[in-house]
Amino acid sequence: MFVRTTSTPNSPRKSVKVVESVREGYKVKQVMLHHLGVGGTTQEIEKLKRLGQEFIAQESLRREQESPQRSLFEPMTQEEKLAQIERLEALKQGVKKGRKPKVVLKDVTSSDLVSLSDLVEESRVVEGIHDVAGHVYDLMGYDALLTRIKDKELLKDLVLMRLSCPSSKLKAKGLLDKRFNKTHDIDSIYRVMDKLLPKIDTLKTLTFQNTKSIIPEVIDLLFFDCTTLYFESTDTDDLRKFGFSKDHRFNTTQVVLALATNSDGLPIGYELFEGSTAEVKTLLICITKWKQHLSIGEVCFVADRAMMSDANLTELESEGHSYVIAAKLRSMPKLLQQEILSEENYNITSFGSELGWVGEFEYSKRRLIVSYKTKRAHNDAYKRDKVIEKISKRIGGPGASGDTQKLITNHGVKKYTESTDSQTILSQDKIDNDSLWDGLHGIITNIPAPKLSEKMQVVTLETIEIENLNALYATKRELDRGQDAVTLLSRYSHLWKIEESFRINKHTLSMRPIYHFKPERIKSHIAICYMAFSVLRHMEYKVKLTQKISPEVLLDELKSVEASIYRHLPTNRLYRMPGKFTHNASKIYKTFQIDRRNHAQELTYNKIM
Repeated sequence: MFVRTTSTPNSPRKSVKVVESVREGYKVKQVMLHHLGVGGTTQEIEKLKRLGQEFIAQESLRREQESPQRSLFEPMTQEEKLAQIERLEALKQGVKKGRKPKVVLKDVTSSDLVSLSDLVEESRVVEGIHDVAGHVYDLMGYDALLTRIKDKELLKDLVLMRLSCPSSKLKAKGLLDKRFNKTHDIDSIYRVMDKLLPKIDTLKTLTFQNTKSIIPEVIDLLFFDCTTLYFESTDTDDLRKFGFSKDHRFNTTQVVLALATNSDGLPIGYELFEGSTAEVKTLLICITKWKQHLSIGEVCFVADRAMMSDANLTELESEGHSYVIAAKLRSMPKLLQQEILSEENYNITSFGSELGWVGEFEYSKRRLIVSYKTKRAHNDAYKRDKVIEKISKRIGGPGASGDTQKLITNHGVKKYTESTDSQTILSQDKIDNDSLWDGLHGIITNIPAPKLSEKMQVVTLETIEIENLNALYATKRELDRGQDAVTLLSRYSHLWKIEESFRINKHTLSMRPIYHFKPERIKSHIAICYMAFSVLRHMEYKVKLTQKISPEVLLDELKSVEASIYRHLPTNRLYRMPGKFTHNASKIYKTFQIDRRNHAQELTYNKIM
């Protein structure tokens, strides 16, 4: 089989077809297998010839598979067959018609005898991200979100690019071509984002199911928090609004992102809100939405004091959920504040290697647990001294006054100063009152304190008989679902995991600033970042089983796994030369049972990473 080009008299157009020589008796004639089309320019004809070579490769493989005579060698892929046809075609074009091809040393030299002086570096490709993160991406089922193969590949590249070199979509297009040999069109990127939009709920469900599958136990602990993501714009719409910014970007619009994870930082779900939405309102909205597509049962919500409102707590109780939420101690009633500040209401307790004091109180028929730690007290005093030092540089020490207009009217200043129409002074009374709360931290929960059942309390060692031992042990297990104060405080202390998650999204994955302006594209951008965050967390969780490594170090190790692509000038062949493979990178690959090709090898055009 070969590609044949024929022309028609008095016409510049040429017909391209695939023909085959067939012997009939003593004669050989050409039979047309496939008519590819008619081209009028050189570019059109070359494209048709390329299609003809692809048809020949596909037809050859089909005939080999249907042949009753099996080959001793491994069957070629379509890409390998096409590359072989292209090499043979290149050799034919370099030989004059009517003469035998001149065989030189370079035509028979094997890959093991290629001269280094004939090699030039074509590109340098990052392989670690696609090898490991791409493997986790496929395991999580994200490759099934879109149907078209090209769309699947592009979405995967966008997610992995967010892990490797987070940037704008336009810059990502160039980096994919430069660092990964992945060529995509910018319009195709935006089309894929539009196709991802209706799949966001499916994406959230897939992520939740993967978190449940990696941890067999029931998810009974959920950490919840919010953050803000700003835009490089002041334009407002249905999603972008001005509001309280945690990034201190008062002059730009923003959106509010609510995120939930388990105690290991694995994602549970997320929601996107208008930039002006108050944090305290997001919790109930998220619970309502997640019930629609996530099978979340009775769980314990752990959240910061921003979520502490009577409406939130009441709703959680009515839904049968438990909660551990930071308490606003200084907003409590005066009588309760006096009890909290009284040393008589505390007992010394061990927090691992650190000693502290714990007291329990009642607030609105709920359990209020307050702890005191010396290390925390020193830290609170240090922060206050730093703020007072800055104020003193402007207006002097306690009792000294200064121009009010020179001060920034923020909460840190107002806590320790008193102002008149034209003067601001440091207030020693406010400083002394603030120091009373050093080292104190409280949580509010509806989880009762543990206590033995009445049957267990009346059992004594003197009344135990051998035949009653089984009943005794069963009774001993009849403890209330309550938990002691130290356990609940420990639960809240793991809230740093979700704060770390926001840091990863904002800094490591560069979720913000957001350069899109259409609400649909904004939602798709957040979804892509969420997919990258999920892949990273799942990688971290599995690697952590064999070695302790941070997400940032994990990505650095994978980005260091590279390979150089060399071109052999005499034959135009491509060769892959793997780069240095560190010990940590090797352990990461072994964690996911991925074999890396650590030896130089010849590449076909379609096998380039």
